[in-house]
Amino acid sequence: MSTQDPQTIIESFIRRLKVTWQSLVLFGILIYGLSFVYRLRAETAIKYFSSLPVLNWISFFIAVALAVYILHLKRSYFRLKFFNELLKELHKEDPKLPGEQLLRQFTRYIGKKMKIVWTLGLVIILVGVAYYWITFDAWNMHIYFIVGLYSLVINYPRTDLFIDVPYLLKEVFREAQKDTSD
Repeated sequence: MSTQDPQTIIESFIRRLKVTWQSLVLFGILIYGLSFVYRLRAETAIKYFSSLPVLNWISFFIAVALAVYILHLKRSYFRLKFFNELLKELHKEDPKLPGEQLLRQFTRYIGKKMKIVWTLGLVIILVGVAYYWITFDAWNMHIYFIVGLYSLVINYPRTDLFIDVPYLLKEVFREAQKDTSD
């Protein structure tokens, strides 16, 4: 097994994430697009029933709750301070772990969190599509599609988010050596 430098590991990690991100975005656009085309071609009328306003509010609260949770995850996990803390914690759990393996554990953890955020953005789109198919009211479908797609787009796996991780990794090992030499 060859040793890879941290930058290569990060680049490979981002490439894999981009494929996942693209798949989720494509799926969301496809589901919305099929529903939108059906809406344009079929002559549908809104299904009025007594619990329609309740269903409207429930779908709204679900979409808002998902959006707030996405914001919470993003603010909690996708920042440099958390990356540093996570690398230190992973190193503290197993100090004999080489840098490459430590970085792979880091990328697995952060990758799972990013996939959760993207899945929640997709779920917002699916809530709108489900609301449309239950009620044939397309307004919420369009709004939730825009919100969900926006969430997916702003959480695109950018390289600059991870540009400092190799430096943080070196610092974690430097601090560990300094602590053992004291």
